[in-house]
Amino acid sequence: MAESPIFCVIQGLEKLVSSESRLSKITRDQLDRINLKLRRLHVISKIADARQHEDDSIRDWVSKTREFVYDTEDLLEKFAIDISLRKERSVLRKPSEKNLTTFQDIESKISSRESDWQVCNIGSIGQVEILNSVSQRRQEIRRSYSHHDEDFVGLDEDVEELVARVVNEDGGDCCHVVSIIGTGGIGKTALARKMYHHGDIRGHFEAFAWACISKQWQLEEVLKRILCKLVPDKREQICAMKDNSELIKELFEVQKTKKCLVVLDDVWETDVWDSLRPAFPNRKMGSKVLLTTRNKEIAVHIDTDTRCYFYEQRHLNEDESWELLQKKALPVINIAVENDYASGSESEDAKSSNGSFLSCLSADDEDEFLRNLSTLHSEDSIQDKRADKHELGKEMVKQCGGLPLAITVLGGILMTKSTLDEWEAVHQSFNSHLRERGIGENGRVYKLLALSYHDLPYQSKQCFWHLGNFPKYYNIPTRKLYQLWAAEGFISPPNSHSNREEKSIMEIAERHLCELEQRCMVQVQVEESTGRIKSCQLHDFVREICILKGDQENFLKRLHLSHESELNRSSSSSSEATSSSYSATHSLPIPVDSYAEVNLTSERESLEHVRSALFFSRLKQRENLQATLKYLCDGLKLLRVLDLERFEFGEELCEAIGNLLHLRYLGLKGSRFNKLPSSIGNLIFLQTLDLRTSFDSYLIIPDVLLKLNQLKHLYLPPSQSSTNKLNLSTLKNLEILKNFDPRVSNFRDISGLNKLRKLTLIFCLEMENLKAINKYLRTNSNLLTDSSFRIHYNFKSAKELTLLDLIVGCIHLRKLDLVGQIEKLPKHVHFSHRLTKLTLRNSALKEDPMTILEKLPNLHYLTLRKNAVIGNRVRCSAQGFARLRSIEFQGLVHLEEWIIEEGSMRNLLRLTIDECSSLKMVPEGIKFLSEMKEVVIANMPDDFKQSVGTMEESGHNLYKVTVIETKCNGKMEFRPAGPGNGKPVIFRNFSPSIVPKNWQNT
Repeated sequence: MAESPIFCVIQGLEKLVSSESRLSKITRDQLDRINLKLRRLHVISKIADARQHEDDSIRDWVSKTREFVYDTEDLLEKFAIDISLRKERSVLRKPSEKNLTTFQDIESKISSRESDWQVCNIGSIGQVEILNSVSQRRQEIRRSYSHHDEDFVGLDEDVEELVARVVNEDGGDCCHVVSIIGTGGIGKTALARKMYHHGDIRGHFEAFAWACISKQWQLEEVLKRILCKLVPDKREQICAMKDNSELIKELFEVQKTKKCLVVLDDVWETDVWDSLRPAFPNRKMGSKVLLTTRNKEIAVHIDTDTRCYFYEQRHLNEDESWELLQKKALPVINIAVENDYASGSESEDAKSSNGSFLSCLSADDEDEFLRNLSTLHSEDSIQDKRADKHELGKEMVKQCGGLPLAITVLGGILMTKSTLDEWEAVHQSFNSHLRERGIGENGRVYKLLALSYHDLPYQSKQCFWHLGNFPKYYNIPTRKLYQLWAAEGFISPPNSHSNREEKSIMEIAERHLCELEQRCMVQVQVEESTGRIKSCQLHDFVREICILKGDQENFLKRLHLSHESELNRSSSSSSEATSSSYSATHSLPIPVDSYAEVNLTSERESLEHVRSALFFSRLKQRENLQATLKYLCDGLKLLRVLDLERFEFGEELCEAIGNLLHLRYLGLKGSRFNKLPSSIGNLIFLQTLDLRTSFDSYLIIPDVLLKLNQLKHLYLPPSQSSTNKLNLSTLKNLEILKNFDPRVSNFRDISGLNKLRKLTLIFCLEMENLKAINKYLRTNSNLLTDSSFRIHYNFKSAKELTLLDLIVGCIHLRKLDLVGQIEKLPKHVHFSHRLTKLTLRNSALKEDPMTILEKLPNLHYLTLRKNAVIGNRVRCSAQGFARLRSIEFQGLVHLEEWIIEEGSMRNLLRLTIDECSSLKMVPEGIKFLSEMKEVVIANMPDDFKQSVGTMEESGHNLYKVTVIETKCNGKMEFRPAGPGNGKPVIFRNFSPSIVPKNWQNT
């Protein structure tokens, strides 16, 4: 891809010319000429990007052009940095000889790229209009997420049979291990996940763990991951264990005291089971293992010493395959044929629109056009086109061999095609791929994935390559992903001449991810309260294609930092670059699984051109990377992206960080250090700065952030200080500001940040400051789209309560954490209708708050902590809390009775009761909560335990539970005595977060 980098260079160049009035006329003229030439090259690149799969010469042109553009960007940025550093010393209007020569060289090379384009005969510039129209149509595809259960077809009876096998503990049919065997893409993981969340499974077992086993699996990592899921309250002790035999013994002991289900997903070799076998007791203990594998020999091997049930997953039959394809493709592809045309509304809209196409026609021509439009979209025409598409679809789906992944990928391609001609083109291309490469069991999936990849719009392919940076099974947070894409220059900023100026880089990035998701090239998780994608990951087949394509494009090379501190390169043999060279590599993902100091010095020269370095810690404890960071800062000076999440850097981050002058993204989330160096102010191109350090770090920040005037996303630490108040007034491009604390920063600064969209505030203020905050929020209500507040204040007087009414009513408020006494809650009509998460602490409310809170229309999460309520009774009335998903009572020591009426909290999934010492019995109305998935109970008195044990004896439709005392931190655990009526409720061990409660939800 060359188009996106060129656009970013053009944007930076225009910003430089417009902002620097001190440039000489010679320099300005040269830069203007470069800009014009780059714009023409940008147009050519759009065509080349779309056609590079057709010819090796075009692909080579794109690759060389991309490298040239990166070099040009480096040179222009060095020039911009040089100007910035000279500003305070002098004004130099006379251009240097070196700069003039550099600019002339850039012009010459652009001309050379254009000449090579003519030799390649790539296409005419007029083709760009066609590409733009196709791109625009793709943007209008509706958002639909393929992870939903409706894409699960034909295996419901199989699920029930397997669930019965897993929960069975009687007779000779009892098996300790259940193995799901099948080829890649057949849906083994989807089937296992369906079982994992099944109501009977959730009712039968007391603890659950899911471990993905990669080809590069490590025993210590797998054991720790399983144990941390089964006994989360022992996380710290587990992470400190270094000996595998100690971990195996601990896992064995855990399964002796509780029934556990452990899923081992995607096991590749028998060594995995041989290493883990001593950790699993025999079947008499009640714990079970669910295993998925492509290799039947693994299940046979297990069965030699452990009773194992084999389930060989079948392919979908012809009818099931067609049903799945329809669910994926047909709801979208018929829209273009059926929507408003049949009703004639399109014609009416066309007639009435001012300045439309029809307004340019004569009356006779208009009538003829509308007649043709009516004929084209007649009912018979619609039915004919639908039948033709069905015939093509059924023919293509037969070639998928009943593999669900292949079918959903095909559906993802077809859902972007609205016309019959486009379906026929896919059909021809599909057959061509099959003829060229033959058909194998896994071949169908790979061929369809390759076809889907080639069909991607050119803007989305670089985004797809970038996903190969992340480790296998890694859950990628989407907001971070969007920021990385923007920092890399993959996302073209919105057109300044567009009528839709509200489109941000993040929204454009989300559109590209939706494109990948609709084609089944990523799997996504959606946030229920907003409907937006919150995380994504790659299926293992898709990841192989991703890494292969990234390697072919010389985009991605992987370094592995082992405990010997050596570098193990892994690159595909099909790469055009040799495996011994990183000289043109763009991106460098670095997994760290060593407790030793990391050493990169042996690769210094070959890594000089790397633009992106992402470190991934596989360790439960933080590894010290101070020396590694020093090397990166001295040796990889062209870095645009540096992500160092959850590492140790000693007392102060190294001063050399200021050498990375080209840096756009610096991520230090979860890392531990106490002082940020002043050299951070040198990073004038920085777009994202994430300083959300470890909760036990108290970060000192120098007042230099004001120099970072291109910053768009600033995440401040939860605990921070500064010798002087931080000045943020110059950060005019800021869109996201998290953990802004007026005690550390000047509050008046944010009043001038007119591009701010998301704001998280931490208050511990006086009345006058609250007034200033309220004034800002009211003034900027039309700009902010999302805000979160944590307010430490006692609202007692009438004046203070009036101010609270105004603050909770901010129309963009989504999350609110109030710490301190509240004499009286605001009425429900005063709360923002967008509020999804509310936490009250130490509120000392005498009246029942539920009468107000249950009327909040979009509240999904409610937490009442530490005497938030000092009354002795609360009631959740019928029809209240219509959208609530989670509720937590913690430290409500005065609460004696909780009434839940039928119809209340009808969508509740999780309920937590902790340290409510006066509450004598579990709410009787809990039996009405039919959607409940999890009940967590901790630190409750004996009377409460007894009430849980006697509920079913009183005729209530709730699991009969057995009370188990534990000595761990004074906590207790409830568990079901056995399988019940399928109601998905469990009682499990509760482990409060190690993060102090007053720091949670940061």
